[in-house]
Amino acid sequence: MSAGAGRRAGHRVERLEALWSINKRRRETRGKIIIGGALLAEAGDAHFAGDDELLARLVDILDRRVERVRDRLTVRELLGDVPLPLRPGGDLNEDAQSALQAAGEPLPDFDLMAESALAQEAGGELLPSEVDTDYADLDPAWRAA
Repeated sequence: MSAGAGRRAGHRVERLEALWSINKRRRETRGKIIIGGALLAEAGDAHFAGDDELLARLVDILDRRVERVRDRLTVRELLGDVPLPLRPGGDLNEDAQSALQAAGEPLPDFDLMAESALAQEAGGELLPSEVDTDYADLDPAWRAA
């Protein structure tokens, strides 16, 4: 095998490994969404039947497992304003801005978000990392798609 063929084969292997990793991550994410959706549906059905035990258990789990203010706010909105403080040990009546400041989390840069949305409408490519740095690892797959 020539040196050029060996490099091409190595690049193919790297690409296949990257694609496999992306596919695995998508399957894991899909599985989490399916499990979460099933639990939410069951909790909702139980709530409408007058049984809030599962919903209370879910809120307890979320209170112990979810730390970021933005994530807690999303959960509260999704579950119909359940009694979940916006930060662990926080006051249920605390507003989002106070919770973000107390937790030391930066407020979203709404100007940057608007500029990014306008750039996208104008045909510019918006990368996941430009929306949230937590998603920077998705940029290579985003470019390839």
